Amino acid sequence: MASSKNCFYAKKLTDVFYQIKTISELTITGGCTSFTEKELPDKSLSVRDIQELKLIDKHERYIDFGSAVTLSEIEDLGDANLPPTIYAAISNIANPNIRNIATIGGNICSRDFYCTLYASLLALDARLEFQNAEESVFKNFMRFDSIPKETLLTKIRIPIEEWEVVVFKKLGPDNMLNELSASFVFLANSLKNQVSDLRIAFAGSFRYRDIELENKLIGAHLPLSEATVSSFIADAKASFDKATKDTNLNPILRQQFQNLVKYSLEQLT
Repeated sequence: MASSKNCFYAKKLTDVFYQIKTISELTITGGCTSFTEKELPDKSLSVRDIQELKLIDKHERYIDFGSAVTLSEIEDLGDANLPPTIYAAISNIANPNIRNIATIGGNICSRDFYCTLYASLLALDARLEFQNAEESVFKNFMRFDSIPKETLLTKIRIPIEEWEVVVFKKLGPDNMLNELSASFVFLANSLKNQVSDLRIAFAGSFRYRDIELENKLIGAHLPLSEATVSSFIADAKASFDKATKDTNLNPILRQQFQNLVKYSLEQLT
């Protein structure tokens, strides 16, 4: 490692908060799988060995993952113990060697890109716990923009729910991220032959979820009519185009989003 790079290590949360306060421009890291040696921050603090951040705690309605839990440790729980879209997303991340090192916190906080897990967490209404030296608070994933100053992402809380229709699709090349990389998630439930819940999320170079759009299909009778499907696809395209109008989104991704919405709706017909 270049002599200009300084790596620090923490064994306890108190060590983290002390070093955050005393070392300026410190970057928190996990497995560092998103960095090359040249890209490593000048000052980094590894939290991957803090036991408090490596806990997995499953409850009836949700499962908590410490931010330093590796992707392979989550994958090892198996598809029967995880929301299907979470298991599918993790299984599609890089390769087993990378998943053995990469952490769930690192996947969420990756620089300049919303990684493979992001769309699933967005669709599932996951919650994030942030902790500083004085307190810890939970924030809804949809409201997450950045980690507050002098604060550490400590826990990811993922709801456990049954979904009748689950669609997960990873776009772009298998083992690298580029302008064509993104993840798409579609979740739907019904009650008395009507759509009772719907979630659509898309994440890559940007993130997208439109609750107003989702609500347009709530109450629609099943099977969906051709007119209903066509109308919703048009609304989804307009919503997506509006959300991405100021981005340099590759046109191929726009078309893929529309195609995936159409395919997902066909699972409800």
